[in-house]
Amino acid sequence: MQMMMGAWTAQTISAVTRLHVPELLDKHGPLTARELTETHGVDAKPDFLERALRVCASVGVFTEAADGRFGPTPLSEVLTPDSPTSVHAFVELIGGRWWKLIGALPEALRTGQNQAKAQTGREPWEPGDTSREEQFGRAMRSRVESTRGVLEHYDFTGARTVVDVGGGFGHLALAILQRYPAVRATVLDLPNVIAVARRHAAHEDAGVLERLTFVVGDMFIDVPPGDVYLLKTVIHDWDDAHCVQVLQHCRARLPADGRIICADKVLPPMGDTGASGSKLLDMLMMVSLPGKERTEAEWRALYERAGLRVASITVVNPRSGESLVQGVAA
Repeated sequence: MQMMMGAWTAQTISAVTRLHVPELLDKHGPLTARELTETHGVDAKPDFLERALRVCASVGVFTEAADGRFGPTPLSEVLTPDSPTSVHAFVELIGGRWWKLIGALPEALRTGQNQAKAQTGREPWEPGDTSREEQFGRAMRSRVESTRGVLEHYDFTGARTVVDVGGGFGHLALAILQRYPAVRATVLDLPNVIAVARRHAAHEDAGVLERLTFVVGDMFIDVPPGDVYLLKTVIHDWDDAHCVQVLQHCRARLPADGRIICADKVLPPMGDTGASGSKLLDMLMMVSLPGKERTEAEWRALYERAGLRVASITVVNPRSGESLVQGVAA
């Protein structure tokens, strides 16, 4: 029953987060539901809000006192947008856009098709309103584990031009440039994404920006030249045929000493019941995109089809299966 009610827990935490309660408690300290609504402008009925806050407190998100005050905790701190380890944008998505999609899982299982068009009216990656792009970009930026994993487990010393394929707002490319002053970087993405990315990057240090190039393009047609190709949480979005196509484009541009690095989940083999988080993420892939999470054997087969050889697989987080799959020309 705890497993089944986990959906209710997720929606309650997401709803309270979207009301900005974690930020207010982080800033002002313990408050009652009535103080949150009447003094701090939370758009909710105080008695209903109090009931939701009690749920959050029961799972450790807030403290709860006998006088009806709810206070911040380390868990609520990461629900604030300014936390260095913030999951705020992801929590908004899980309880918002993705909530409707995961409800269509039975239909996805029955038809073998993702449910993006049926549930949202849009195909995956079809351009939408700017606010949706901004929200998704914030969520990708908040994936500090993935960005840190690339920076801590791959040495870009000696790289000339790093191409971040499907690089979104360029958060990873910027982090690399800040750490490696001799490296240049190119971010490739769709027109609607690059337009937002340029705006977000405008405040960065001039010395970093002069080494960064944003390129509007389609990775299924071609990729810009470079000697290190990065694909962070890109491959899991697509079916095998599309993945091979992208990897082949990178392979065609790859110099003799070049590398292709995919930062993504690597599922354990059949019979290993670990990595439940990655397997749950695979359900989101199932309902929202044509992609999937893959085992090591599937990654190796994918690279081989693209004319590549897996040189190494570096596990960044053993619990989640987050890994760097490094490839070279076969």
